[in-house]
Amino acid sequence: MMPATPKIVIAVKPKPASRRRCSALLRGRATGVGDLKRVLTNVKSRGTWGEVQLGALLADLLTPVQYAQNVATRPGSSERVEYAVRLPGRDEGGEPCLLPIDAKFPLEDWQRLQEAVERADATAVEASRRSLDAFFKLQAKTIRDKYVEPPHTTDFAILFVPAEGLFAEAVSRPGLADALQRDYRVTLAGPTTLSAMLNSL
Repeated sequence: MMPATPKIVIAVKPKPASRRRCSALLRGRATGVGDLKRVLTNVKSRGTWGEVQLGALLADLLTPVQYAQNVATRPGSSERVEYAVRLPGRDEGGEPCLLPIDAKFPLEDWQRLQEAVERADATAVEASRRSLDAFFKLQAKTIRDKYVEPPHTTDFAILFVPAEGLFAEAVSRPGLADALQRDYRVTLAGPTTLSAMLNSL
């Protein structure tokens, strides 16, 4: 039996070349995660990430003539919404009615909430949730003030949340989605709900 033991040890002992490959792979993965974290901590990159995801969704769901990017939705305004879906016009001129859609991703508030949940810190969880509520209300007001102008646009806009988990958190907050619709005429949408909304138009 003794001769069998060294064979087992040799069989499971990794070769130096294999260890080097594994180490290189792990270093590469760690670098990739670090790069992603750096991208998401930059406010402009985060905005771009949400905008790119929104653009990819619209490209999958609609034809290029059914939506536009960086559109001035209010006559005489220089403010441009990230995307607008073109709907059949409401007037006799046939001009399309635009549905403004803007992407927002409050990474810091979301991360604080996740960390508070992991620590089971109920006070910090509630404070983080209130911060998210305030963020979404401020963004909804900004979207309404900058981009909603009936009859050139629909009488509401969509605030696109590019992460399903964050969207689920936002709509689970008591009264938040209703307040955004009632007070600001802005509807929250995550990737899945945006698809359903656009398919229903």
